[in-house]
Amino acid sequence: MKKFIAFSASLALALGVGLSCAAISGTSPSVEASAATIGATKAYAIVQGYEWGPAVPKVVLEFADDVIGVENDTFAVSFSNRARTVTAAYNSDENGVESEDYTHYVAIEMTVQYNVNSPFSYNMSTGRNTWVANIAFTVTVNAGKSFTAGDLTYEGGDTFTYSAGAADRKVPQTASWTKDTVHYTGEGKDITLQRASWAPEGAESDSGKNPLVIWLHGAGEGGTDIDIDLLGNEVTALTTENETNLQHYFAQYGLKGAYVLAVQTPTMWMDSGNGSYNNGSGTGKQESYYTEALWQAITTYVESNSDVDTNRIYLGGCSNGGYMTMNMAFEHGDYFAAFYPICEAYDNSRISDEMIEGIKDYNIWFLQSSDDGTVAPNSSTVPTFFRLLQAGAENVHFTFTEHVTAVDDPTATNGGIQGTYMGHWSWIMAFNDVLSKEFDNDTITAQSDITFANCTKDGNLWAWLAEQTLDGSKVADHFQSTPEPAPTPTPADNGGGLPAYAIALIVVGGVLVVGGVVAGVIVARKKKN
Repeated sequence: MKKFIAFSASLALALGVGLSCAAISGTSPSVEASAATIGATKAYAIVQGYEWGPAVPKVVLEFADDVIGVENDTFAVSFSNRARTVTAAYNSDENGVESEDYTHYVAIEMTVQYNVNSPFSYNMSTGRNTWVANIAFTVTVNAGKSFTAGDLTYEGGDTFTYSAGAADRKVPQTASWTKDTVHYTGEGKDITLQRASWAPEGAESDSGKNPLVIWLHGAGEGGTDIDIDLLGNEVTALTTENETNLQHYFAQYGLKGAYVLAVQTPTMWMDSGNGSYNNGSGTGKQESYYTEALWQAITTYVESNSDVDTNRIYLGGCSNGGYMTMNMAFEHGDYFAAFYPICEAYDNSRISDEMIEGIKDYNIWFLQSSDDGTVAPNSSTVPTFFRLLQAGAENVHFTFTEHVTAVDDPTATNGGIQGTYMGHWSWIMAFNDVLSKEFDNDTITAQSDITFANCTKDGNLWAWLAEQTLDGSKVADHFQSTPEPAPTPTPADNGGGLPAYAIALIVVGGVLVVGGVVAGVIVARKKKN
């Protein structure tokens, strides 16, 4: 005979436990007449970063006693009455890490899908993302299945409904980052920036000082919660906390890898000082209100970490952050070994010939998709790249793709083309490490030569970046032994990748451009937990 806890309504509400036993639309469990509320005391939503931004691939239920008898097909799960596909269920710890022993926790893994049940909400008035207030979901025991928690047995049709708030949200991928703030009071300003840094394990005791990779977010990741920055553009790809793991390019010559630094502005990098964008018509530099505050955030981090190789500091970002990358090149360029601006939004018309001369000897790799509808390539990267070549730049590169191609969701469709996302999301091509082409600069004699069809020379952004130095020396020359550099990935098409959640969108010409709609089934466990 089945036994279950008879909760009072007040206790159920106190625990956040729903009393509804209705079947979930799109699932198969049959609801028995005696269906009960599963007696979990708490639940957690596990959030991870994907190409499009964050998703919830796992929930964890907490019980007062050990849970026994859970199998991969024990449960069905729905979010906001939308059924999710369950792929695994097992005993775990509070963070959802699988355990070989019986525990008080059950983790349930699900497939994820772009633009479905996102834990982010895009605020159209501010142009920035925030966390949704609550992540509501229902867990139901499938027909013919059962499990026990202590002396209690739960059977087909029994349910548990929960609304996970901020305290119930766990983000394992960002837990290893050190998070702090930087307060800037120069120039009569009062600015607080959020900052997060990541260190490769064993870096302080490896063969030498380690490089630093800096990331600057797009407009949608501005705010006061650095996790929005780290998850929105899948910055976790720069660490080992992600399947892509770009660290392998920097873990060479006996080093453990590169340090990573992300900095978040409370508004957007293109802020003119009053909350408005600085990309209006005019002449002169496209100045940012945050230039010196960011400079302080970067330099104080470097000064505090004696293991950073100041000969190998790399700065990049996407969209708004791509603009800020260019801005820092103009203002403090001789500090950095290389720049990697992605779909950068520094208007070419605001860049003087003198400014071009000032950065022509820097090491720069541009990336953009030709169908970028948010930042027009012919107003930004294309003419700036050509002007640099005309000025005699020798170590400036450009990967120009036709589209931003989908990998996790092959059914994604943008502009009627299946397998693509909106063209502005080119940063995901970098973070998915699928880029393998660049321009052969010797073949470019006119700006009209800069087309995606002509971008055919073999080249990889990250392999190139890891070899750049401020003084122009070879990285290998700084180490006694020179193991083979990290391998370049298998060549793919002329770029490709996945777009992120619509986070780095910016206003260009007074128009906010928002991406298209995608449908499809995504992988269940693409990223590391």
